Amino acid sequence: MRAVVQTEPGVLELNFMWLPTWLGMNTHLKMELEAALQDKLVGQPMDEATMDWAHEQVVLFLEKKFPDLGGLRDFLDSLKFIAES
Repeated sequence: MRAVVQTEPGVLELNFMWLPTWLGMNTHLKMELEAALQDKLVGQPMDEATMDWAHEQVVLFLEKKFPDLGGLRDFLDSLKFIAES
């Protein structure tokens, strides 16, 4: 699993259901994150490499946004170890 999900072909969305509530329900933060990543993702193929890259970018963005929250990076990055069946 990743911090992003493909909701339809070529469309990525923040995987807010798996984020802490204070992050996942923060509409302004979600819009800020989408604005920061949109130009970097438009036109990219939605393959495993791009999805992994997008996950890492979300983690980095949130880590930089909340630098005083120790362990946030590990918590968010741990999503990649959850297997979807």
